[in-house]
Amino acid sequence: MKERVDTMSNELQDRKPDDVLDLRGEACPEPQIEIVKKLNHMKPGQVLEVISDEEPMNVTIPKICESRGYPCVSVKEGNTYRIKILKTK
Repeated sequence: MKERVDTMSNELQDRKPDDVLDLRGEACPEPQIEIVKKLNHMKPGQVLEVISDEEPMNVTIPKICESRGYPCVSVKEGNTYRIKILKTK
């Protein structure tokens, strides 16, 4: 099962996002609200990329995704996190 998750993560990491939400400089809880609103307006199969410079977002965004059943992958680039989320349903 773990191999399948890794494969999904690699595929998701390589996918071009359908939309990008740049939340650098934004403090909680506003980013979480914006992410949920954006995902609610996206179609299944679309990918949202979230850009954040807040380290807690690297934990809270995956938790939001897990609770909704959306795969996500996070990459750290310097002080910035790029998190891709696949809306599945």
